[in-house]
Amino acid sequence: MDDRNDRPSSTGGNGSATTPGDRVFDTGRPIAGRESVGSDPEAFCYGGEQVVERAPLGAGWAAVTTHRVLAYNPAAAGRRFEAVDRPNVCGIDVDASGDPRHLRWGLRALLYGLVGLGGGGALRALNVAGTLSVGEAARDAPVGGVLAVTDAVAGAVATLATVLLFGGIGLLVVAVGLLGRYLRTRDPALVVDRFGEAPVRLPAPRTDGERAASTLSDALTDG
Repeated sequence: MDDRNDRPSSTGGNGSATTPGDRVFDTGRPIAGRESVGSDPEAFCYGGEQVVERAPLGAGWAAVTTHRVLAYNPAAAGRRFEAVDRPNVCGIDVDASGDPRHLRWGLRALLYGLVGLGGGGALRALNVAGTLSVGEAARDAPVGGVLAVTDAVAGAVATLATVLLFGGIGLLVVAVGLLGRYLRTRDPALVVDRFGEAPVRLPAPRTDGERAASTLSDALTDG
């Protein structure tokens, strides 16, 4: 039987039922008691759910209950509250290595951007297009047809140089953005690994994160 139906609830001013979690994470409207509710893991428990272990996590906390793993940090820049059902948790750890995908794609964009910028700059510096192009007088010569083809190739080279230059600049901008995001993801975070899904990350000071990871992992093992 789903015990979510037993979750404690109250009725708001508009007559709709709300839960403690709803009162904390309402859509941005000031709500009385927001921080006092957020400071208590029991306020997020379902009916019949009990807190087994808890640990401080920055300005908030992390806890293991009889049903789930909860984490709350009101100072986090992104999501402040996370909840994962215990059967889906395969491990809890602290990670500050960053997202390797951002690093990998950032380095690729940097490499391709430098190649494009260097190739376009080299074509411009060597003036390949100017060397291949011919004047109007040469077009009327007996070999004018061949020279016209050469002139078309020169135009294509000039276009290629422009594409390489602007493409290289664009890729360098993308590389800076990806590498910057990678550096931001290197901030210490409590990571809850899940079976079949991406890990849940909640930014936290390294010391608190390590203590919380150890405490919660022991509680999951003992439970």
